[in-house]
Amino acid sequence: MRRSRSLRLLLLTPFWAPLAAAPRLHDVWAGTAIAVNGGAMRGDLEMFAGKAPNTTFVELAQRNDAPGAVRSWRVRYGTCAKPGEVFGDAAAYPTIRIGKEGKGVGTVTLRLALPDTGGFHVAVTASPRDPRPVACGDLVLED
Repeated sequence: MRRSRSLRLLLLTPFWAPLAAAPRLHDVWAGTAIAVNGGAMRGDLEMFAGKAPNTTFVELAQRNDAPGAVRSWRVRYGTCAKPGEVFGDAAAYPTIRIGKEGKGVGTVTLRLALPDTGGFHVAVTASPRDPRPVACGDLVLED
């Protein structure tokens, strides 16, 4: 009797019920940092869930930049027009060394879960010692 009751409950449960209960997770935040002076510099950023639980992996790929430059960069809350605090530990973001071809890549894994809401942007500065912004781009949450 007990077994047949369990089977009846299983058969009466809509097949989509387990799917509806699972939260929808977004895959990636993405954006392009554009030179603030109107130059050709660009930086493509992707931010997605890290391999370990409650981590976020971030990658910024700079191009058309000055060969030999060393750039600081951070993902920040807010927008380029209304910047907020740094997302994660500011010290965790490594500098990006720009190569002969004007390209460089920086990656970081932050000890924060990938956010599902909010506003973020990437800010690139002239150098670790010069905080003048050289590029900025708002991030968009992609499904």
